[in-house]
Amino acid sequence: MSTPQIDALQRESRSLKKAFEWAFSISCFLLFSQVTYVPIKTVLFSVGTPDAMAALAHLGEVAARSLPSVALLGAVWTARGLFKAYESGAVLTPESGRAVGRLGDWLTASGVLALFVGPASDKMDAVTAAYITTQIVLIGVGLAIRLLGRVQAIAAAIKADNEQIV
Repeated sequence: MSTPQIDALQRESRSLKKAFEWAFSISCFLLFSQVTYVPIKTVLFSVGTPDAMAALAHLGEVAARSLPSVALLGAVWTARGLFKAYESGAVLTPESGRAVGRLGDWLTASGVLALFVGPASDKMDAVTAAYITTQIVLIGVGLAIRLLGRVQAIAAAIKADNEQIV
């Protein structure tokens, strides 16, 4: 790539890195405040009462249902790291290819976890079908991104080998 293209990519990557930093920070705050704050507060207030075990069980259930969100937070953090590498100029390197692959891994893990701990109902209605379809698409996108990262890492390694030979 030419220098103006690399400079433009670095500027865009800088703003995307900041956007993913903000998204990660806000998502962590929302996940804690909306998902875990109330169950933790319930556990603390139920210490020494007969409701303590039920509160702990509820906290465990909420934590298990939050696993897909935690995996998505991992994807956001990995994307931030990817754009940080792009900002430094490491665009077609094996490291950035592996980062793209890790991003796909996080998305795949989130989809698989959501299928296992997501809302399951006894009947297959339109909402359940849409939820399952969305998770399957997320898994497919994650696998495609993983494959893209693998191809990028291999191409960068081949390029580096060719440069050493020449």
